[in-house]
Amino acid sequence: MVDKSEKQEEGLKMETGGVALTSTLEGNNLQITGHKLNGQNYTQWARSVHLFLQGKGKEEYITDEATKPHEGDAKLKTWKLENSLVMSWLLNTMTNEIGGYFMYFSTTKEKWDATQETYLDVDNTSAIFEIKSLIHDLRQGNSIITEYFNTLTRYWQQLDIYEEIKWSCAEDSMQYKTLVEKERIYKFLLGLNKDLDEVRGRILGKKPLSKVQEVFSEVRREESRRKIMLGGSTERNLGCKEIPTKLPTEKAHTFMRKLQEDRTYKGHMLVSLWKTSKR
Repeated sequence: MVDKSEKQEEGLKMETGGVALTSTLEGNNLQITGHKLNGQNYTQWARSVHLFLQGKGKEEYITDEATKPHEGDAKLKTWKLENSLVMSWLLNTMTNEIGGYFMYFSTTKEKWDATQETYLDVDNTSAIFEIKSLIHDLRQGNSIITEYFNTLTRYWQQLDIYEEIKWSCAEDSMQYKTLVEKERIYKFLLGLNKDLDEVRGRILGKKPLSKVQEVFSEVRREESRRKIMLGGSTERNLGCKEIPTKLPTEKAHTFMRKLQEDRTYKGHMLVSLWKTSKR
């Protein structure tokens, strides 16, 4: 038995000469992006919408490749349906206030260009400054290596979007990417905890430097090796009781001292056992 939505989709295909279109019902309920255009997040919004349209095969409506056919052309009806569908997608990714202004354009390309002209340069400078400040201050601290690296990578990806550079020379572009890669390796290594000094020095001694992903993998392997050698003892996971969050100051100091003594004793015992096993 064919349900109502299947009949609607089949009818839409027949009206457009057999062209498979996403139904308007799907368009209304589809989660296009988590970034609704609010006037301060144009770059993230544009990137996520662009990826969505590429996945749906409708990117040409914002690049002007899908030009409007002339009156009497058999393809005009299909173009109108698809253009309206993509325009409705764009409106659904905007706040009501912004969408109310952009809903009166007649083509998707006009709407897309208008949002770009209005919001493209509003937030770039402050956003770049904020991201670079976060990267500068970021340290591993109590995070495991994977969490620390993933946070850095997220910031780097955001920076790449804001600082997208169009090079006229392919060789210059490659050299710039190499410099950026080195800077990111230095930043990642600088933020590591002191107990990883050995692997940090080993990596810096390589000529040429590895790729940032390879550096991350090597540091992560060292973290795993140390965890095994020390019986799972790390900054994050010490195999001990958690530190209470609500203790009087004097009791808290006593608790921390006993916890540190416990850790030191366990560390000495593990080292002694390891030395004994080597004899």
